[in-house]
Amino acid sequence: MSVNKQVSAQSKLIGEHPRSGLFFDWFKCEDTPATANKKHRKLTNRGISNATLVDHLSQWIINHHATEARMARIERKKQLLDKHGFAKYMEGKVPFPVKSATTQKGNLGEIILAEYLTETSGLEILVYKLRYNPNVEQSMKGDDLLLFEKQNIQNRVIMGEAKFRATKSKKALDDIVESLSSKNLPISLTFVSDRLDEMGDGSLANEIDDLITNLHAKKTPVTYVGFYHSEASTYKTIEKNLNSNNNDLIIVSYGEDNPAELVQNCFDEALKMVIK
Repeated sequence: MSVNKQVSAQSKLIGEHPRSGLFFDWFKCEDTPATANKKHRKLTNRGISNATLVDHLSQWIINHHATEARMARIERKKQLLDKHGFAKYMEGKVPFPVKSATTQKGNLGEIILAEYLTETSGLEILVYKLRYNPNVEQSMKGDDLLLFEKQNIQNRVIMGEAKFRATKSKKALDDIVESLSSKNLPISLTFVSDRLDEMGDGSLANEIDDLITNLHAKKTPVTYVGFYHSEASTYKTIEKNLNSNNNDLIIVSYGEDNPAELVQNCFDEALKMVIK
């Protein structure tokens, strides 16, 4: 006789942790005991090789920052110029930050969270916002992350906020919780609608416009997800200090030794992939 496994509060909000693929190989997952004020998914490194991880994440960095068309233009220019000429041509044209470590850290957190939630929740990124950053060395304003149920836009929205800290702190956790208060609704929906319209999907753009009204009327639920990337003991700060009256908030933490090194290695590899 089979016994039904009880679904955790965390899984009810964002879905089960993947049972195969990169995130299964990378993350050991624990949904810690939930309370009315604390829902925490603890992720730790299962032991994936650094080379495998950097290879995947560098590809994601490029995909989130540049369209296929833009990368094709870069590749065509690469074929026309010699190595020195192409490197000179690419000065100031790399589609992601290469100088600002702070922006790199924030962007990678958003990317990891976006890819993770896409897999666990089944919702989709309709617009890759980092592709529209007029200054890649600075963080973009607006929501870090929005995911939608494409076949039924009005059904549900996930709003995400990512933070990186080389050294964990309660303040960073408190900042996430404040940003993801149930009083706060997505502020980037008009941006998403405009980009969809430019992409030729007017019907979906109209759906997003309608969603704005439904959210203010509280007809469409929002799931709030904070991602905290920091040192290996980060989960302890969250377990001790997470206290939110937002029933639809979950904090996903990923702690590892020397998290800044992973960020640097991934962006260095992405740059090599573009310039080589």
